[in-house]
Amino acid sequence: MALTDKDRYILLSRAIRIANSATLSYQSRLKSLAKFLASIFSCQSVNIYICDDSRRYLSSAISSTKVKQSYRCRLPIGHGIAGRCAARREPLCEPFSVRHPKEIAKGTEQYFYTHPIFDERTIYGVVALGMADSEGPSGQNLDLFKDLLEVIAGIIHRIGISAASQRRINNLTILSELGALLNRSAPLESLVPIVLETCQRQTGSCCIVFRLAGVDNVPKLRQHRVIHSARKNLATLLGIEDLCSAKVRHSGISLLISDLVSDEALPLSYVCVPLKFENRVQGTVTFFGKGYNSGEDNFTEEDRDLFESMALLVSNAIAGAVNYQQVLRLSQENNHKLKELALLYRLSNTMLSTIRLNKLMHLILSALTCGPNPLFERAMLFLINERAGVMQGMLGVTTKTTGLSKSLLEADFEISLTSRWDITEEEMARQQNSEFSSEVRGTRLELNKSKNMSSRAVLERRMVHVPDALREKHVDRDFVKRFGINSFAATPLLAKEKVLGVIVVDNPYSSRLSTVEELRFLELCTNQAGMAIESSLLYSQIEDANRKLRDAHERLIHGERLASIGEMAAGIAHELKSPLVSIGGFARRLQRKLQKGSEESGYVSTIVGEVVRLEKMLSDILSFSRKSTLCYSVCSMQEIIEDAIAVVLPPFEESKITVMRSFSSKVLSFLGDGQQIKQVFINLFTNAKEAMQGGAGEIRVTATTGRYAGKEAVIVKVADTGGGIPLAALNNIFNPFYTTKESGTGLGIPIANRIISNHGGKLQVNNYPGVGVEFVIIFPAEPPAPMMQA
Repeated sequence: MALTDKDRYILLSRAIRIANSATLSYQSRLKSLAKFLASIFSCQSVNIYICDDSRRYLSSAISSTKVKQSYRCRLPIGHGIAGRCAARREPLCEPFSVRHPKEIAKGTEQYFYTHPIFDERTIYGVVALGMADSEGPSGQNLDLFKDLLEVIAGIIHRIGISAASQRRINNLTILSELGALLNRSAPLESLVPIVLETCQRQTGSCCIVFRLAGVDNVPKLRQHRVIHSARKNLATLLGIEDLCSAKVRHSGISLLISDLVSDEALPLSYVCVPLKFENRVQGTVTFFGKGYNSGEDNFTEEDRDLFESMALLVSNAIAGAVNYQQVLRLSQENNHKLKELALLYRLSNTMLSTIRLNKLMHLILSALTCGPNPLFERAMLFLINERAGVMQGMLGVTTKTTGLSKSLLEADFEISLTSRWDITEEEMARQQNSEFSSEVRGTRLELNKSKNMSSRAVLERRMVHVPDALREKHVDRDFVKRFGINSFAATPLLAKEKVLGVIVVDNPYSSRLSTVEELRFLELCTNQAGMAIESSLLYSQIEDANRKLRDAHERLIHGERLASIGEMAAGIAHELKSPLVSIGGFARRLQRKLQKGSEESGYVSTIVGEVVRLEKMLSDILSFSRKSTLCYSVCSMQEIIEDAIAVVLPPFEESKITVMRSFSSKVLSFLGDGQQIKQVFINLFTNAKEAMQGGAGEIRVTATTGRYAGKEAVIVKVADTGGGIPLAALNNIFNPFYTTKESGTGLGIPIANRIISNHGGKLQVNNYPGVGVEFVIIFPAEPPAPMMQA
């Protein structure tokens, strides 16, 4: 029939009122609209198919002819008339005979006209009109039909939003309940069943498999929970879980499998999620079958996200349970270790209470055998005689001769921290003279580990435990028979990486075997004893070191006194220099005015000469006492030496002293303060001239390259023929103010030495008595970084 605009408006208004009815559910609104469409277009039936979230199935349908509000159809996209319409996203009109079995029909339809419900991005569903003929809506009817499709699309969209919101609420409820259950303090054994029961109840899965991989102190296990109807497929499901769990543990990424195909009636999909804690995979949880009994769809990505959140809660709970068990175990271990440390502290105090070796040995053996429940019933000490190649017995102590009352293991914790054992001279004498100790002193054990297990402890530097001495091949039979030994332990005494001897312990009275704890305490005792013995041996060395330190201290005080004298001399020199300059100036002026050769001119010449000598002396003193700053630049050693020779050449020529030069062909360049280095050579040349008072001497200067402290260096040798340095003065030439000359200050060589040291170099002296002396100056090509910064 032809519709007017008014009719169209009325029909659309009615459809919108149905769509927005507050009293109807969304499904009821769609059913009402389906009936409304059937009445408008005179259809046999109207079916509205709705897509699932994955857009792979038309998962539900609402029909105008059925009583139920909604039907589950699970029609794959691309199958059936409605499925093909959804896949092509275009209207289709096909005969009743080609419909899919899951498509709803009244039975009187001849054709189905289907139209997709979609927007630019999303397909929401399909509307199928059951028609008596092949003609669908056209013209204004088609426009009205499309408008009504928009109304239906809005309802379907709101259904999706409402369902998503409800799922999020359900997921949060599940996580809240699971979190509340897991927050209870429970051991791991009871935690796993709680997780399985809660997860299955809340997710509706037909089977859940919980697996721990056995890493990070978490035990290895696999448990499952399965509903009755799925038990026949349990073996297959567990086989699938083996494969997917291994893959997830390796990748650390959740696995979602949909549309599982099998000959068996298996669930359509499953999800395997990792149990992670601190980025390490501890295990997996695998969920099979979403709503297995109710015909639910495949698991979705939203389900996977929920399971990952659940796995995170479970992982934290597992880690908490494991950590709690570890804390309990560590607490017990720490209490035991605390007791051990307290006893070790008391033992250490005892060992360090004396430096007498004899008393130390008595204390060690007494501590091992004291108390009503001693560690051991007998203890024997053997010391090594390297020359004879034997171990000589030195002391033996038993529970009857021990001089202490409390056992190591019975000591009170507080007492262990505040006290130490002690033994009197009388008790030591009684132990030494006892029958057992005398027998030990008369025993010698050969240093041969193939014949003697005690020797093995010494030679291999480790404790040896022999639980059955009669069956052990490598024992000294005479030793075992003499002392009636059934089982024993031997541990070496080590002092500064040297084995001093061995302590042998046994329990002949009770014939009991030593425990691991007792043997560990034996090692602790002997280790402490070794350190105490080492301290005793070092005591005399410390005395020698103290004596040497006192000597060095006295030399240091002497050096400080010399430094003070130098500072005082510098002060005096500074005060004398100004008036001395005036005296020299006036004397020279007076000398120019007096007639040469007169008696007065001779007096003035004497004054001028002495002033020159004093000025040089004061300049040397001030130069030595002043802290000079080095101005580094690239220097040429040849040029510096030539400049220094030019300064001293006139007096050299007057004294008939020749200078012989020998320079390397290589460029002798380095970083240094050229002016100060020039002063070094001036001082050495001047010193050489003063040594050759008879004149007609020779100075040889050689310069070449070399190595110093592993780096490139310039080496200069200055040799003279002045007869050498007296042996009595040789050790003092670098001391300031030391001189053997009447006019010298004793600062020339010390100043040169200090300049060279400031450059990171070295000044060496080669003395040849009766011939001359050779000074060797070594300058590094590049001084060390700290000197460059200075």
